[in-house]
Amino acid sequence: SSLPPCPAPATSRPPAFAQHRRRRRRKKQKKIRSSAAMPTPSLQLFGLVLVAQLAQVVSQSETPTSCHADLLVKGINFASLSPEVTQQVGQAVAAKIAEETGMGAQDVMSKMLPGNYNAAWSPSAGRPPADAFMASLVRECKSAEMVLGVFRGPQLQGAVVQTLKTSLASSGAINGDISIIGASVVPEKLVTSTHAPGLPIPQPGSQTG
Repeated sequence: SSLPPCPAPATSRPPAFAQHRRRRRRKKQKKIRSSAAMPTPSLQLFGLVLVAQLAQVVSQSETPTSCHADLLVKGINFASLSPEVTQQVGQAVAAKIAEETGMGAQDVMSKMLPGNYNAAWSPSAGRPPADAFMASLVRECKSAEMVLGVFRGPQLQGAVVQTLKTSLASSGAINGDISIIGASVVPEKLVTSTHAPGLPIPQPGSQTG
């Protein structure tokens, strides 16, 4: 009798083993792609810094500036006014401007100055002659053109004139009819001056005719 023939050696691996290898290969390739797409810690930090800087630039560019909003007044004898009265008049006018414009009381500061006061933002040589220079600083002035339109309007000017008449009624400084003969608005960022921001404080003898 003869022996049965030996089985032929297997030339291929079982299908289950091949599928397992393919799954491992796909997982390895996916891991390599995800690690290549992931930024390094230094790039992540740089991105965060860049975003913070951009946000700061945007916030600074949107920050509104202040405006010098001034009125030229006729009918007042400024030389006869005491510093206390001019301070009271400035406070009353600032409150009236805030009321008429819908601003907060802290957003408007006003000071009454001589009509020929030579302001850094409004040289006296370029202004018509006036008896008083009512200087106001308006905070959060988003549009100088809009503020100028309000200051030139009859409603605000009439309210300021009435406030001046009431504040100066017993001062003896009213010289004829009080009237507004001019208005100007200048953004504070456009003012070239060595003085600190804010309203000027006139010194005796500092004015010229």
